[in-house]
Amino acid sequence: MQSWRQRYASKLVSAQQAASYVKNGDRVYLGSSCSEPGAIIEALGKSYLEDVEFIQFIRGPKATELASKIPGRFTIKSFFVGGRTGGTEQPLEADYVPLFHSQIPNFFRNRRIAIDVAIVQVAPPDRFGRFSLGISVDITMSALESARLVIAQVNSRMPRTNGDTTVLADRINHLVEADEDLNELQEEKLQERELLISRYCGELIEDGSILQFGFAGISQGLMDHLKDKRNLGLHTEILADPMVDLIECGAVDNSTKKMYRGKSLATCCMGTRRLYDFIDENSLIELYPSDVVLNPAFIGANDKVVAINLALQVDLRGQIRQGNPTWTAFEGSGGDHDFMMGANLSRGGRSIVCLRSTSIKSGRSTIVPSFGPKAAVILNRGEVNYIVTEYGIAYLGGRTIRERAMALIEVSHPDHREDLMRSAREMGYLYADQFYYKSVSPDLRRRIRTDKVFKGGLECHVRVIKPTDESMIRDLFYNLSESSVYFRYFSPKRSMPHKNLQQYCNINENEGISIVVTIGPRENRRIIGEARYMIEPEEGLADTAFMVDENYQGRGIATFLLNYLVEIAKERGIKGFKADVLFSNQPMLKVYDKLPFKNHKKFSDGVISLKFRFDEPKEDSEQKKQ
Repeated sequence: MQSWRQRYASKLVSAQQAASYVKNGDRVYLGSSCSEPGAIIEALGKSYLEDVEFIQFIRGPKATELASKIPGRFTIKSFFVGGRTGGTEQPLEADYVPLFHSQIPNFFRNRRIAIDVAIVQVAPPDRFGRFSLGISVDITMSALESARLVIAQVNSRMPRTNGDTTVLADRINHLVEADEDLNELQEEKLQERELLISRYCGELIEDGSILQFGFAGISQGLMDHLKDKRNLGLHTEILADPMVDLIECGAVDNSTKKMYRGKSLATCCMGTRRLYDFIDENSLIELYPSDVVLNPAFIGANDKVVAINLALQVDLRGQIRQGNPTWTAFEGSGGDHDFMMGANLSRGGRSIVCLRSTSIKSGRSTIVPSFGPKAAVILNRGEVNYIVTEYGIAYLGGRTIRERAMALIEVSHPDHREDLMRSAREMGYLYADQFYYKSVSPDLRRRIRTDKVFKGGLECHVRVIKPTDESMIRDLFYNLSESSVYFRYFSPKRSMPHKNLQQYCNINENEGISIVVTIGPRENRRIIGEARYMIEPEEGLADTAFMVDENYQGRGIATFLLNYLVEIAKERGIKGFKADVLFSNQPMLKVYDKLPFKNHKKFSDGVISLKFRFDEPKEDSEQKKQ
């Protein structure tokens, strides 16, 4: 029997010889994007071949350049469209194959997408004569299994990776030794709004989460918000440079996985030489074919899977249009759907889609009433839990179309909200009397957001009230006793219909501020307290009012809210507060008495009228009495 070294030597050919084995009319699978076999592609260009169809997972610059220079001789079919290919023209959507990433291997094996020749790059053989597919396993393994002829370019600069990346020499017909630099994708420089989106996404990721990132910008921006997290895991489609930082800083250790514990899983790698060197012989990272890694049942077997992907547009029902090539570098079905399904199967999982609120080129809203006729819907209404823009987080899970529309308008660009409201009313998505709201500026909204722990270890989130809080404010109202309702409204109010609620939840910051205290996970938040001030211009003072769930009274919530309102009001030039409190509401009177300002009181018909001016501090003797 020949040794593997002898068999290796017998299969060596030049790049020109390898190209000669390809025939006119062949369908040729090429290693994709960063794993293109450049020497053999160059030889194919110098050949006399005609009518050859290249098949690539993601179009690479070398194959795209060849096809554009010699039209008619070479065409490209791919599973993504819109990739950056240097100075070449953008590929046509007509040659894009819309399949989910996990489906592609089965199409190869069943020859629904036939492959005659597979030309790939491999790392040099190990001491047993086995090759590694290196940075690109994805659909490449199934292409090798399906092709009648396999040609491999052996490149010493290709890292050797762990997982299901091994190719036996017997599966390769011809070998071409040719060292060359792997294609690299440099990191993008993110702008302010991408950084804001990344920050909001970071808030949705808890310790112990298993993460999947959409490629490029989002993973890069998220790193700064995840480095302090612990026990994170990676189970993703494409491993990129920013993920190296998470592993090296210890945030990712994969300790909470139920399978492949301690391992970061992916199907391929795309990035810089730093990434390729990091994964070389790295036992912490394993690559597997896409029908394994992207199987939704496999993804969902882990708890707390968080899938974060990008969109071009979202309609008011929550449908998602395919990814944005100006941010993600590529547009296509890819693994978005697989991971979103997997996250929804995961206990405690979250599916998240991010997008800028407006298009970079046109400035048009990316949140739209409905899509145009050429729009490609990649995710349906029930598959996404969260939509994130630079204006905040919209939770869609379990919500009606009306609630979804309101939540999405809330995170749209302020310049487009009025038009979106009008369209939503016309389409029947909103109440006919739903009015356009001008609420709080993004800067003030960010200023007010905070977390607070009250007595008894009660962990709460404090923020500005939103129009989408109607349901939670309604629940808070009906949780109050008759006496609490009377203390708040000075009347035995028995109901809180939509007409009243939308007035309550829509406040212009020039007229006043309302802040709420919420508890519970994002998917099941409750409002347990609300406080507001409404400006009365003639006096320069603001009228205040409070409402706290009786089950949480006595924990310091009202005291905190009053002092927080004072802090905000001072910053906004308000001169003081006033309030009318029933004499029988002694707990609320004690809250006001704690303020460090002179309390001007008037008593009439069982109501105490209070006035505080912020420029009138209490005397020291008064402070000591308290």
